[in-house]
Amino acid sequence: MTSQRFYTLLAIFTAVAVAAAVAAHLLLSIGYALPLTIGTVLLFIAISVAMFYIGKRTARSENKYLFTNAFMGITMLKLFLCAGIILGYVFLGNPKDKLFIIPFFATYFIYTVLEVTFMIRLASETSTKASE
Repeated sequence: MTSQRFYTLLAIFTAVAVAAAVAAHLLLSIGYALPLTIGTVLLFIAISVAMFYIGKRTARSENKYLFTNAFMGITMLKLFLCAGIILGYVFLGNPKDKLFIIPFFATYFIYTVLEVTFMIRLASETSTKASE
């Protein structure tokens, strides 16, 4: 997968995530969670870019387990980071209800689909190089 193709996918998925977040904020009274929503979109963009470049680099490695280890490590880091953000927001932000979770999980799901999509394509580059 080329970098240009990745950034095209990133732009498409970001547009979908922003549209979903805007719809959630318009349909629900969760204006108080707007900084959280914007922050999570920016965070997931950064994680996706980092995951792409780490995945691209490890796909070319001679160690066939390095790609899988990198993918699993970043995924675990992302899960712990998301749990920490949600718990921190609940305890420190003291939201009036739990509806703020809807745009967060919509964004999380959209970027997870993106990450799985490009990691599968990068994994196919790994398997073709390993078989040569």
